[in-house]
Amino acid sequence: MKRALAVIVASGVLAACGQGNVFSLEVGQCFQDQSAATEVSDVEVVDCDDAHDNEVYGLFDLPDGDYPGAEAVQEAAVLGCYDRFEGFVGRDYESSRLDFGWLHPTADSWDNGDREVICMLSELSGEQLIGSMKDSGA
Repeated sequence: MKRALAVIVASGVLAACGQGNVFSLEVGQCFQDQSAATEVSDVEVVDCDDAHDNEVYGLFDLPDGDYPGAEAVQEAAVLGCYDRFEGFVGRDYESSRLDFGWLHPTADSWDNGDREVICMLSELSGEQLIGSMKDSGA
């Protein structure tokens, strides 16, 4: 399997472009990377037709209950995002030029009811994306 990048969500109303809270991201929205942050609560949302670092391609909730631990949350995020990749892009992950990453709850955000994993696409080469990758076969 290729590498996959990861970002951890820390705490949490998007306009079409500008600062947006990660808890308001929707599938199909594009945003820029945040400086090497390991915890993210706000991102710069941009139009997908403009150069961008990431596109949201999947959202799903982890099961309620006690916080399962960072390793279990990360494993569930990786598997859930991997499973959603081909359905959005139109090509399996292994043969795609795209990579994926995720935003997932921390122990602190879990205590505040956060269960959402956000799956995001990026260019494996590190270049910025232009346009939506939905059904692109990229």
